[in-house]
Amino acid sequence: MSGGRGSGSRNKRRKVSDEERAAAVQDYRESVGRLQDTAYRNLRQTIAYATIFVAVVATWMLVIGQATPTSFPWYAVSILGGAFGLATYFVREPRPRLYVLAAAVVLAVVGVTGMFLTD
Repeated sequence: MSGGRGSGSRNKRRKVSDEERAAAVQDYRESVGRLQDTAYRNLRQTIAYATIFVAVVATWMLVIGQATPTSFPWYAVSILGGAFGLATYFVREPRPRLYVLAAAVVLAVVGVTGMFLTD
């Protein structure tokens, strides 16, 4: 009856050396770093896609004649935000890319807010 899974010594962990432990910690840190880089890249691309989408919608609304003289500047600001969103793919340095993406988001938000307030 006592021959079950938990019988005997409960401490059956394998002894690892300090070198193996250090290698495992290093591998873990590298994998977490890669995961964070990938997550940041995916987030950046999604935000850039959103600003580009807003610009495409604003351009389409201009083409179909939805813009009035009071709302036209807001459409233009949204399109400019999409242009900045597209520019994030051409900027290679991380810090300037972040600034361009932030400008794209600000311009897109200001443009969409202006469109809603004037319509």
